[in-house]
Amino acid sequence: MGKISVANAQSRSNYSIRVSVLPENVIIQIGKPLFGNLLKIEFDYSRGLSFDPEVNSEYLSLLGSLNKKDYMNFFDFCFDDLKSDDSIFLIKKHDFELKCNYQNIDTFSFDLAYKTKLKIFGVLKRE
Repeated sequence: MGKISVANAQSRSNYSIRVSVLPENVIIQIGKPLFGNLLKIEFDYSRGLSFDPEVNSEYLSLLGSLNKKDYMNFFDFCFDDLKSDDSIFLIKKHDFELKCNYQNIDTFSFDLAYKTKLKIFGVLKRE
């Protein structure tokens, strides 16, 4: 469970986020409090990313900057292996950066940045 902020050149919005890490996939649900889910992102370890509802093609190409293995490494490290002695996990490709930072045993922060066009940052805490 956590909170994220999404900022682009025109605006900034805050959302609630819930991440379910299962053996075969990772499900990310993003929504506004009291309004329910606005976006469900699923990363299946065999098929890759899917979105419900579909997202703008500009954002799809942005998320396509990383391959399936990059996402697998990110999810595995940040949700399972992140420890105080390995406090940061970073993937940087072209103009795209994805990072998670250890905060404490049950909490980590993350950042996704693409040039100056888009920045998503937030904090997740284990339930």
